[in-house]
Amino acid sequence: MPSPHDRLLTPAEREAAQLLVTLAWRLEGGQLASTDRLLARLCAIPPNDVAMASIVLLRKVVHGVAPVVRKPSTEILGDLRAWLGRGDPGQ
Repeated sequence: MPSPHDRLLTPAEREAAQLLVTLAWRLEGGQLASTDRLLARLCAIPPNDVAMASIVLLRKVVHGVAPVVRKPSTEILGDLRAWLGRGDPGQ
């Protein structure tokens, strides 16, 4: 049975979400082959669809991580905001 988030995504948003996850998976594993094609496909999708897909994926990640680290999702998002605000991509 599809989840509520699955029913909310349009076909373009679903494709964007799949590309984002595949891209992250490959980059995390150091597999740079064909990432340029994935990025090109992602750039061909309307920005609003990519943005919605990103929001849904972030909600899924936050809900999946929060029980493990025992932090409320708002605190995790605050931590992410602080990390991004430092401007240090190496940390």
